[in-house]
Amino acid sequence: MRVTSLLLILLINSVIGTKSIYEISQNEYGKTVLQAIQLTLNEEPASFGRTIDLLQELKKGIQNDQDEDSGLLAERLETCETHISQNSQTISDSQTKLAQAQEQVDPLEQKLLDKRHQAEDKEGEEQRNNDRINKLILQRQESRQQFESKRDELTSIVGALSEAKKIIGSIKTDPTALIQLKNHKENILNQIQKSSMFYTLIHSTLSLIQQGTSQEKVIRIIDDLIDEVYQVQKLEMIADDQREADFIKTKIRFEFANTRLNTKIAELRADVQQLQQQLLQLNNNIAIYQDLVNLKTKENADWQQSCNDAQNSHNGLTDYRTQQITIIDECISLLQGHDPEITQFIQRFV
Repeated sequence: MRVTSLLLILLINSVIGTKSIYEISQNEYGKTVLQAIQLTLNEEPASFGRTIDLLQELKKGIQNDQDEDSGLLAERLETCETHISQNSQTISDSQTKLAQAQEQVDPLEQKLLDKRHQAEDKEGEEQRNNDRINKLILQRQESRQQFESKRDELTSIVGALSEAKKIIGSIKTDPTALIQLKNHKENILNQIQKSSMFYTLIHSTLSLIQQGTSQEKVIRIIDDLIDEVYQVQKLEMIADDQREADFIKTKIRFEFANTRLNTKIAELRADVQQLQQQLLQLNNNIAIYQDLVNLKTKENADWQQSCNDAQNSHNGLTDYRTQQITIIDECISLLQGHDPEITQFIQRFV
């Protein structure tokens, strides 16, 4: 018994530099290993070598698991790095395209605004021309009505003067002719405006009979007056023809100007529509690039978090397995003394 105690003391002393059985037993895994050692030695008390082999196999299995996990981690990290690199390139490209697209927005909006203003200016000019045409038409209608009214007045004067000639010609044979002439003169003058150049002439001419002027002379004066009326009527027709020609010429000029304006307005409106489409597409691209940057940034964050979690998990397992291997190595060191009494010594701490 003294010899066994001495051997145990020697065994304990041999593991003080690494771990004591007591320290091993304070670890949950260490306690499990010690229990397994105890069971193995209880079945075959002298099989220290076999127990050490089992511990070596256990250690090897842990190391294999560690190596396998390290390989999987390396693959995982490589996958993460590949995806993050690809996403980072996509982010960089999208940010470049996003910046380029954003730089185009303000100039394009200004160009669109300029085209709209140009189109509005041309439309305003077209409307002003239409207003001029309408005003021109109204003015021509008024001048035409004035001409027709004056023409009808002159025609009426010619007819009235011709009738006056007949009445004057019948004075010698018709006692009532002078009364008829007086009434006829009043009717004529009532139909003529006092401002008319013929009002005074007609009044004076038809009054000559009552002043003693011969019938023949009065009739000659009336014929001259009729010729004067025809001359005025001719001049009025010439003037109206000129007004009509001026009206048509001016109207055509405005209409031709509007035809050119219509073409220009159509071109500007087409430019506006095209610029609106470009701006819409540009804003859509900006939204797409921004969404792509946000998406890939989030994917990178997710990949990075996933890789960090995998690394942390691996580090935890590595620490735990390192602890397991250390415990196994300490146990192997205990068993290498081949002391049959070690089982009883282990029992004190398990």
